[in-house]
Amino acid sequence: MNPFFFGSSDRPLYGVHHQGAVPVADIGVVLCYPLGSEYLRAHRAFRQLTNLLVRTGIHVLRFDYLGTGDSGGDPNDATIEQWTEDVNSAITELKDSTGLQRVSLAGLRLGATLAARAAFPRSDVDRIVLWDPVADGGSWFDRLIRDERNQREDEAETPLPFPAGTVGIGGFPVTPALSEGIHTLSLGTMAPGEEMEVDLIVSKEDPAVERLVEDWRAGNDRAGRVRYRCIPSEGDWAKGDRFGSALIPQSIIQGVIECLRRN
Repeated sequence: MNPFFFGSSDRPLYGVHHQGAVPVADIGVVLCYPLGSEYLRAHRAFRQLTNLLVRTGIHVLRFDYLGTGDSGGDPNDATIEQWTEDVNSAITELKDSTGLQRVSLAGLRLGATLAARAAFPRSDVDRIVLWDPVADGGSWFDRLIRDERNQREDEAETPLPFPAGTVGIGGFPVTPALSEGIHTLSLGTMAPGEEMEVDLIVSKEDPAVERLVEDWRAGNDRAGRVRYRCIPSEGDWAKGDRFGSALIPQSIIQGVIECLRRN
């Protein structure tokens, strides 16, 4: 495990490169985290996913977007465009550090959507796994806001030290600019390259994602390159208990690994 900073000196991104224990295939994977409270609940699952990938000989790069986690930058400067560039920087960094010509991506929730936004125009990403992707950014964000407000009804109101117009999601500030960017996100407006393998894995049936798969397959030869799979989670992995713990969805993690190792 090699923790380091990459990117520009004024906007350093924190990353951790995990080298494959016994490399048996030239495979490298960039993992893209979700946002806010979903990031916190998914952290343990991502660590386990990383460990299992490394054991099979796969290189893994985990990283934090600008203004999040251990990366530099002011959270109030975060934008969808910047985070997309952060994913692009992570792809380039993994290629440079491993010597690989092509890499894969795996993202969860908003991280899946950001991964697609960055990877689809590129020719050096051979596979992408979208885990419970956010198909429509506006609907997803509005639901998070409602959940946040409902939770605060049961808790003492605490003033948030954020600028006017900024809302907090799981303690993470979302500025008006970031909110506007999230509302413009739609996987339906994106299309993978013809040579890219795309796997969509959901923990429960999602009609929006199913329609997305149909659209990506329609009218071209992508039927075999775009795959959809529902792997029911052992409970709701996205919900934490009152002690802050979250479920590790073993079956989904194994499904992601199978996709990334597919020849």
